[in-house]
Amino acid sequence: MYIYPSNLRAKPMLWMWELRDLAIIVGAAILAVLSVFLCSFFYSYFSRLFASLPFQHPIYFAKSSPSRAAFNCKLTAHTLLLMEAQSGNALAMHDLGKMYADGLGRDTDAEAAHDWYAKALAGFIAVEETKESRYVEYRIGKMYAAGLGTEQDYGQAADWFAQAVEKNHKYAQYSLGSLYYRGQGVPQDYIRAFSLYEKSANQTNAYASYELAKMLRDGIGCEQDTEHAGLRFEEAFDGFKVMEAERSDDKLQYRLGQMLRDGVGTARDMEQAQLYFEASSRLGNPNAQYALAKIIIETGADAEKIAEAVEWLCKSADSGNQLAQYALGKLYRDGEYVEADIPKAVELLTLAAEQENQYAQYALGKLLLIGEDIPKEAPAAVRWLTPSAEQTNQFAQYALGRLYLEGEDVEKNVQAAVRWLTKSAEQGNQFAQYQLGKIYLLGRDMECDRDQAVYWFTLSAAQGNEYAQFFLDNIDNPNPSLEHAAARLIRKLARQFETQQQGLTSQANHIDRKRMRELREKRIAQGHARDEQIQNY
Repeated sequence: MYIYPSNLRAKPMLWMWELRDLAIIVGAAILAVLSVFLCSFFYSYFSRLFASLPFQHPIYFAKSSPSRAAFNCKLTAHTLLLMEAQSGNALAMHDLGKMYADGLGRDTDAEAAHDWYAKALAGFIAVEETKESRYVEYRIGKMYAAGLGTEQDYGQAADWFAQAVEKNHKYAQYSLGSLYYRGQGVPQDYIRAFSLYEKSANQTNAYASYELAKMLRDGIGCEQDTEHAGLRFEEAFDGFKVMEAERSDDKLQYRLGQMLRDGVGTARDMEQAQLYFEASSRLGNPNAQYALAKIIIETGADAEKIAEAVEWLCKSADSGNQLAQYALGKLYRDGEYVEADIPKAVELLTLAAEQENQYAQYALGKLLLIGEDIPKEAPAAVRWLTPSAEQTNQFAQYALGRLYLEGEDVEKNVQAAVRWLTKSAEQGNQFAQYQLGKIYLLGRDMECDRDQAVYWFTLSAAQGNEYAQFFLDNIDNPNPSLEHAAARLIRKLARQFETQQQGLTSQANHIDRKRMRELREKRIAQGHARDEQIQNY
């Protein structure tokens, strides 16, 4: 049985081994082997080596499949930890907090987790007051940074990390570097962050090597150096592999999967990436679950695999992953791989939108505007489209511009319309460019500006917009009116569209809902009346 180091407990305890106990020890060893065999997912204590203290302490719980044996083992772990914590051990208190926070072997209990974390923090501080330790200073900093057992306080975290950094603690260097990079608790300083990451990486910290590589690649806090960045990425990848081999860790597996998928620090290998994502997913990592589902869907797997991908998406979405919530919401919206369910799509998209996912905000706004299988709610649509547009989503900007220009679902506001349309057009949205061209040419809602009209029509026509090209071709032709001529063009193109669709009746009897919606939105964007219908053939 592992005993915590005496300098982290109130009263040191020593185990006295005598020869007369040999028979008992041998018997206990045999029983232990049998227990491990029966408890295939028995948690194991892994080595945590830190430069500042010459002792080992456990990482108790390698997450595993929820077998009854593993559950019973974690109950035993809880008993052992409780004994250590009651004897005044701060590390045991911390890990009890983690057990309750993560629901390891027992129900999640945030209040109990907070209480144990608070006791651990007080214990660490008491140890530090007795004798300074760079490891303990680092642990205190981590607790303040994460808000474990106390209010989150990046300033306090930075102060504690700085004390450990003075003693050359590599993980404190990495953590303080991250605070400087993000400007949390300290002024943002990329040069200082780079320096700290470099010091940590040079002491063999794969996480620091990875962050250092990104800064070198992007030229942040240093001169851009892609060759050096590549070497640091390789260093990080090799380090992560060694760490993952030593202990089954879902976050490491996910990161390795990412690097293999993207060819960062290693050759691109989708097969190996998928294996790492699968391992991480089985341990409950929601990011890996989303990444795994995405790979399966994008590779065009068979129906059984697609069903598995949808299952992973559901698990990831249930864990709060906004990307999974958005992806799953789109599947329910479009009826792709699942039965179409607009209310369910709205529910999922709302969850992602509330996490400021701009694509989910846009998709949700559009659904609320269309009102298909759900009540139409223009004010709610505007509430979601606006934050998406503010995050520079060109489609949300265009949608808002059209809404304010038409003045049907919201109060007409030409200035707001032009502002949003311009933002969208400047990002290359051909429909926004076309609308601006019309506004400036016709001079109805604002003063006519022929040069501006030509400018925007030209950009739109260059992207294949037939309506913009028509206005350009007829901009000097005063009779008949451009609007009537444009209307005739629309009718002509509509007839061509119908003829093409009639020619496809032998292949299909209708356009599916997704295609219908895409065509309707495109036609409205290009100038069709909102109530103009597309026929099914």
